[in-house]
Amino acid sequence: MFKSKYFSYYFYNIVFIVASPWSVSKRLTMEKSHVKTIISQSGRHIVSELNKEIEKLGRRISELIEANYELSEIYRIVTSMLGMGFQNAVCLMVYTYNFRRFNYDARKIACYYGIAPFGKVSCTSINTDPHVHYMANRQIRAMLTQVALAAIRYNKTISKYYSGLVEEGKKNQVALNNVKNKLIHLVTAMARNHKLYNPEYRMST
Repeated sequence: MFKSKYFSYYFYNIVFIVASPWSVSKRLTMEKSHVKTIISQSGRHIVSELNKEIEKLGRRISELIEANYELSEIYRIVTSMLGMGFQNAVCLMVYTYNFRRFNYDARKIACYYGIAPFGKVSCTSINTDPHVHYMANRQIRAMLTQVALAAIRYNKTISKYYSGLVEEGKKNQVALNNVKNKLIHLVTAMARNHKLYNPEYRMST
């Protein structure tokens, strides 16, 4: 049985607190006065406790994945993509309900992530360049950006695809969005077909 409620509960907790420790730590450790130093030390203790809780939540999520064949299989497939780490893999699985929510439709998932461009075409010749929807989930889109940047850096196929887009004249952010879109289509196809990532896969711009 797919334990989506429990799985989501733990993930939402880890997403909520995982970004807080670093920002809190940075702000507090920049303080100079004696009183502020005490606050800083207290803040570091809080950060340390938060990090411990993050580790616990991470372990619990891993346990839930390992305890369910469908989850563990999809997780294995998704993370075979170079650049797709634990957090982003779990994020994708949670928000798509293990790809069931969108019936393995990459276009719909890309729309939800806010990376599918839309343009306007009018009979009165008023057209606009394609752009992503403003109501997209910015949090998960930001996480996918990290995947894309890692893939561009470490995945030769993705790096070549990105470079090709830039050479064609696309702006860096547009090219980066194309990479994110391509990653979603690739990972969705991998999950749908139960296939691991093939590093020999060739992409066309």
